[in-house]
Amino acid sequence: MGHWGIKSYEVDEAADSLDEAFEQIHGAEYIDLMADDNPATVDQVHQKLVNPQTLAASIEALNVPLEQPSEDWDEVERLAFAGIVVRHAEFGVPIPELWREKAIEALENESIDWEEATKRRLRKEKELQLLRAAGPASRAGLADA
Repeated sequence: MGHWGIKSYEVDEAADSLDEAFEQIHGAEYIDLMADDNPATVDQVHQKLVNPQTLAASIEALNVPLEQPSEDWDEVERLAFAGIVVRHAEFGVPIPELWREKAIEALENESIDWEEATKRRLRKEKELQLLRAAGPASRAGLADA
């Protein structure tokens, strides 16, 4: 598992799936916004473009067997799935209840050892709080947390 931060969507598998989905849904606009000469941050780009279609495409790009219980997935798949859901929830995208429940379960049962364990534990608590509060009309935000 490669990762570059403490947020669930910062594991390589989640980040790659998000990138693939945003490019698939938004094409050249996403590529232009992600160009090195654009001063916008990744958070700003995602906030501008995130929608239910990018959520569905991100989950599809992750290629996890949704019909199977998430406990049958490996720990990185569970974390990446949760990360994709969290990334969308923090910008207010309505999350299908089954996906929200699977993401909560994945975070609650996370067994990965993190280099920055305390920071990860605090971040995970924020992610769980967000997902538990998320509903169809939720506009909660965590991008700066």
